[in-house]
Amino acid sequence: MKKYCLVIITLMVCGMFILGVSAVPVIVGFRNGTTVRVDDCSGVRSAGAAASSVASVSTLGTVKYTYSAISAIATDLSESEIDRLENNGDVRYIEPDYPVHILTPAMPWNIRIIGADKVQETGTNGSGVRVVVIDTGIDYTHPDLKNLYKGGYNVLGRNNNPWDDNGHGTHCSGIIAATGGENGMYGTAPGVDLYEVKVLDNLGQGNVSDVIEGITWAKDHHMQVASMSISTPFDSQALHDAVDNATENGVLIVAAAGNDGNKNGMGETMEYPAKYDSVISVAAVNYDGQRVWFSSTGSNLSVSAPGFMINSTYPGNRYVILNGTSMAAPHVAGVAALVWQAHPTWTAEQVKEQLLCTATPLGTHSLYGTGLVNASAAVAGAGSPCQ
Repeated sequence: MKKYCLVIITLMVCGMFILGVSAVPVIVGFRNGTTVRVDDCSGVRSAGAAASSVASVSTLGTVKYTYSAISAIATDLSESEIDRLENNGDVRYIEPDYPVHILTPAMPWNIRIIGADKVQETGTNGSGVRVVVIDTGIDYTHPDLKNLYKGGYNVLGRNNNPWDDNGHGTHCSGIIAATGGENGMYGTAPGVDLYEVKVLDNLGQGNVSDVIEGITWAKDHHMQVASMSISTPFDSQALHDAVDNATENGVLIVAAAGNDGNKNGMGETMEYPAKYDSVISVAAVNYDGQRVWFSSTGSNLSVSAPGFMINSTYPGNRYVILNGTSMAAPHVAGVAALVWQAHPTWTAEQVKEQLLCTATPLGTHSLYGTGLVNASAAVAGAGSPCQ
């Protein structure tokens, strides 16, 4: 004896598997007011309709969901069943059961323009490379940084808590290492071992003696890359000696060129320590690869990187947009970490050479150095730099 029930746009679950016929996940919508009858799960029929108008909804799996509120069902149908239902006057639409996905954090334009996103896609993310940011400190509780932070030092407080009470250091750290957290954005090398040395106060100010102490900490703790978005117009012999000493002991120092440039790009306007030969000095460009007018210029300029409208991490689980060569330098520090992971036996000098010779040319050396840092080209090097 057949059993059936009358329902209002609600089909009872009853599916069967037919060998040799492919299933298509679909959602079928019915016209408002349609009364649907399910006969032994073999057909759907509008109440009062002639027998000839019955459209089979025999399924290859089960009816996944019924939605009485919107007069629809989700099910798997064969192509022939879809064809038959499309001719049924009570069917309002048949559409694919479209896939959906989570909204992942956006890969920022500044990370894409230097090719770091492509490098990350290959699995190279700076993993295991020790990078220190010498700055105002870090908010090590920030969701985009907390899993990478490995420790550091507060020179001003003479303790191991480099808490950022300014924001600048946290912003630079995110450009290097932000991991794309729940509401975040990606950095250049989101796999590094991240360290921080606080040498500047809540106003972003300090002394050369504090910076030298921070550089010494980096050397003594075997950091591989040191990012320094700090500068002074004064040529300090002590600072020069500290930078050279750290470099000789394997620390690759990356420093912001300074924000004392002019619109005409004239003159030697770079500051220290970026102006020292042993340092990779970094100029700032915008999203078109053009020098930002404030970016300092000079014959000692090494490379360029994004330094305009850069969104990054900030204390208090926030994100802010900042401009400056301070933002450009961490990009290069991050690319250095990518190169070092790909070529773990290279020296700091070899990594530096690779960054400079693989940069994408942009124009006059005193404005751009050798060009825009190019993560893809730098990482792709062979057995020795620039091959």
